Amino acid sequence: MQSGKLITFEGLDGCGKSTQLEKATKWLDLQGCEVLKTQQPGGTRIGKQIRNILLNPDHKELHPESELLLYLSDRIQHLTETIIPAKAGGKMVLCDRFHDSTLAYQGFGRGLDLKLIRSIEEKAITPHAPFLTFLLDIEPKLALKRTEEKYAKRNQQDRLEQESIDFFERIKRGYQQLAEASPDRFVCLDGSKSKEHIHQQIIKTLDTRLSERKSF
Repeated sequence: MQSGKLITFEGLDGCGKSTQLEKATKWLDLQGCEVLKTQQPGGTRIGKQIRNILLNPDHKELHPESELLLYLSDRIQHLTETIIPAKAGGKMVLCDRFHDSTLAYQGFGRGLDLKLIRSIEEKAITPHAPFLTFLLDIEPKLALKRTEEKYAKRNQQDRLEQESIDFFERIKRGYQQLAEASPDRFVCLDGSKSKEHIHQQIIKTLDTRLSERKSF
C-alpha cells in the first residue's frame, strides 16, 4: 500500500478525535501502510515546549495574537521537521489537529482577523494542506462534560479548558463554516455516536478515498 498523505482529525476537545485517530492508525497498519501518528501543538521537541506555554493555566496574560503566532510557530516547525519528510518517505501521516484548529479557535473563537497572517499561511502551510480531514462534530456542552473526567484526574483545567461555553460555541460554528468551504476535503461525523460507529464510517471513507486515488 502506498501512502505519503496527510490526514487530520479535528473538533472540540472531548469529541473523540484522538481515540479515532488511534483506531484509524491501527486499521491502516493492518492494511500494510506505514503510518506516522502525531499531534499539534507538540509534535516535535520544540513543539512540546510551545504546547506547555499555550496550555499552562498560569499563562492567563497570553495575548490572543501571541497565542496565534505560537500555534503557527509550532505548525511550521512540525511541518518542516516531521510531516514533510514523513510524506516524502511514503508515510501516511495522521495528525491530531492542524491549521483548521487555528482558524476555528483563534479566528472564530478569539475573533482574530486571520488576514494578518495570510502571507505566512500561503507560503508555509497552504501548500501542505491535508489530503483528508475528519471533523467530529459535537455539542459544546457534551464535549465539556466528557472532558470533566480528564481534568479531574490532574486536578485542574488547562488554559483553553477554562474558556466559556460561548467560546466553544463560536468554535463549533467556525468548524462548520470551514467544512462547508472545503467539502471535498472535510468528512463531517457525529461525535455523539458510539466509538465503533464512528470508526466504521472513518475506515469506509479511507477505503473509498484512497482507492479513488489509486493509493492501494
